Amino acid sequence: MSPDETAPSPKPKKRAVSRKCPVCGSEAWRIAYGMIMRWDQDAMPKTEFAGCMVMLEARVYPATGKVELGTAKWACQNPECRHRWW
Repeated sequence: MSPDETAPSPKPKKRAVSRKCPVCGSEAWRIAYGMIMRWDQDAMPKTEFAGCMVMLEARVYPATGKVELGTAKWACQNPECRHRWW
């Protein structure tokens, strides 16, 4: 490599992000919407891929008791719970 060339910068690593489910305390993963390529999916092992269909969901907010509409951003991975929230 000559002095005027620069080495390509390494691709930044994506962190595996998870949270605890507010209902059962199990591990919850972020939900990703859209057409996401397989190599990008492999780089995000703790993500739930929901495809291109983005649906509004209704939920009762526990603190206020009011019904809210939104798109889920997190999903509990416990098969008995499967709580989704935003």
